[in-house]
Amino acid sequence: MAIQLYAKAKQEATFWLGRRLPRCDDLLTTMSESLERKLTLREHVKLRLHFLICEYCHRYLRHIRLMHRAVGDRAAAIDEKSSPSVLSLEARERLKRALTEKS
Repeated sequence: MAIQLYAKAKQEATFWLGRRLPRCDDLLTTMSESLERKLTLREHVKLRLHFLICEYCHRYLRHIRLMHRAVGDRAAAIDEKSSPSVLSLEARERLKRALTEKS
């Protein structure tokens, strides 16, 4: 009996909270912006409360954070490799000759 009462109360609380919080679509922008800037307290609380009733949004935020880190790591690796010394002197000379011949 107590378990049924708890389950019913939890369901009612979730339903009540779900009606008062922004929808998933409305929070997508906030989740994306959270990767680039610090959220305000109000935005942070809205997200956390929404995560209590929506596991899908919580999973979505974890995935976009993972992708953001992966892209950032890849961009950093590319920046390290793209210094002017990547091309050998011989390759630079060949490019110069090819460009002047076409002019």
